[in-house]
Amino acid sequence: MKTLTNKKPALLLMVISMFAILISSCKKDDDPAPIVYGDAKISVTNTASGSNAQDFYQGDTKLTTTAVAYTETSPYLTVKAGNSVLSFKNTGSTTNTASISVGLDTDASYTVFYYTNLAGTGLITGAGNDNIPPATGKVKVRFANFGAALNNTLNIGVTGGANLVTGLGFGNITNTYFTIDANLGLDFTVLNSGITVQIPSSNFVSGKIYTVWFDTNIATTAKFHVIQEN
Repeated sequence: MKTLTNKKPALLLMVISMFAILISSCKKDDDPAPIVYGDAKISVTNTASGSNAQDFYQGDTKLTTTAVAYTETSPYLTVKAGNSVLSFKNTGSTTNTASISVGLDTDASYTVFYYTNLAGTGLITGAGNDNIPPATGKVKVRFANFGAALNNTLNIGVTGGANLVTGLGFGNITNTYFTIDANLGLDFTVLNSGITVQIPSSNFVSGKIYTVWFDTNIATTAKFHVIQEN
C-alpha cells in the first residue's frame, strides 16, 4: 500500500497543518450562534360549555395552579418563548384534551382559548395581545366566535350604527382590535337566524382593552363573555 510519509515530510506536515487550520476556521464560521429565548406570557380561557375544568401545559410542565373552568380566564402565565407544544388536560388527568405546536415571541403576550366543536372534540386557538391602551374615552375590543351550535356566522357592530365585523366564523378571532367610544354599546347578530344580542356599554371602561367571545350550546340563542386584558 502506498503511503505518503516518506515523501517530503516537512512539506507534508505544513500542508496538513494548513488544512487543519482551514477546517477549524470554516467550522467556526458555519456554526450558528446559539439562540437565547426569553419568556412570553399567556392567559388561557375555557370556552367549552359542559367541559371539565382544564389544566394548561407547556410541554410536560403544568402552568396553571388552579384549573380553568368554563367561562374562566387565568391570570397571565409565564411561558418560555420559542417553539413548543401547548396543551389542555382535564384537571387531574394526564391525557390531552387538545394540543397545538406554536412559536412564541419573546416578551409578547397572548390569549389562548380552549373550545370544542359539535362533535365535542377539544381544540385550541389564540392570538397575540395589543398592550397599548387606547386614549381616554376610548376602548379597544376584538371578537372571537366559539358558538359551535350556531348555524351561521356573526356580524358585530355599534348599537344603532355600522358593523365593525361581518361574517365572523366559528373558531375565528378578529385579526385586529377596534377602537370605539367607551360609552357605546354593541350588537351581535347571527346571520339568517333572527338572533340579535346587545352588549351594553356598561361592560366597557375608558382606557381598557377587551376580547369579547361568543358561544352557545343550542342553535336558538347566543351568549357573550367579556375579558378585560389590562
